[in-house]
Amino acid sequence: MENTGLVLEGGGLRGIYTSAILDYFLSKNLHFKYTIGVSAGAIYSASYASKQKRRNIDIILKYLNDERYMGFRYLLKNGSYINIDFAYTKMSYELVPFDFKTFSECNLEFKVGAFNCIKGKTEFFCKKDFIKTQDFLEALIASGSLPFFSKEAVIKDKIYLDGGIADPIPIRQSILDGNRKNVVILTEDESYKKQALKLQPLIRLYYKKYPKVAEALIKRHIIYNNSLKQIKLLEKQGDVFVFRPSEVVEVDRLERDLNKVKKLYNLGIEDAKRNYEKLLEWLEKPSN
Repeated sequence: MENTGLVLEGGGLRGIYTSAILDYFLSKNLHFKYTIGVSAGAIYSASYASKQKRRNIDIILKYLNDERYMGFRYLLKNGSYINIDFAYTKMSYELVPFDFKTFSECNLEFKVGAFNCIKGKTEFFCKKDFIKTQDFLEALIASGSLPFFSKEAVIKDKIYLDGGIADPIPIRQSILDGNRKNVVILTEDESYKKQALKLQPLIRLYYKKYPKVAEALIKRHIIYNNSLKQIKLLEKQGDVFVFRPSEVVEVDRLERDLNKVKKLYNLGIEDAKRNYEKLLEWLEKPSN
């Protein structure tokens, strides 16, 4: 699978669909040498890189409705709806330990995108940037810092927010990195088109300190829908293989209904099973 990238969309809890696809890959010992993701796409793919099947869904099933995980009290108290210390630090080191050793030793180029609030563009972190385990967690936190629901993340004096703001499906970066073929995992069904955000003057007011954040959010639907068009074209050309939910997704970005989340995870497993042989055939074909 040389020069084949694995490109992962974000989407908050909708990313559990991505997690299911990746878990199925692990069950089949299918290991890509390059992954790139933003927001939930980056967060959930970390457990794929560390070869910890079901880690993501186990966390969700056990802790989604734990009052320590998320809630408006954390947004009011600390500036982020997600309780960062619990969801990242305590989770990774104590509750459902992340295998940092396997991650660091795996033969995988792992990229995480986060939006630079000053420069107004997505920047990508890779394994060479993760000198310490905390560097890795900080990159994931930055990539998953949802606008309006998170305070800005700071890494080496640079200010970041969610990587999906300006590059929601980072297919272009994967191609720039030399991947002639790409497997893309989306978290919305085929009929989905992103709509423009409403109340644009309020968005500009809210992010008046970071005007490039506001502009990127206002244009985000254009960027997203253009990415879908590019992916569809590449799919027709045979250079992209797409996994997407085969049903309309009912899970919200900050979903709290476990039944909906489990249903989406199971849908991901079924979609992976149904398309796996086609994927293997596609992987064997040379790029155009």
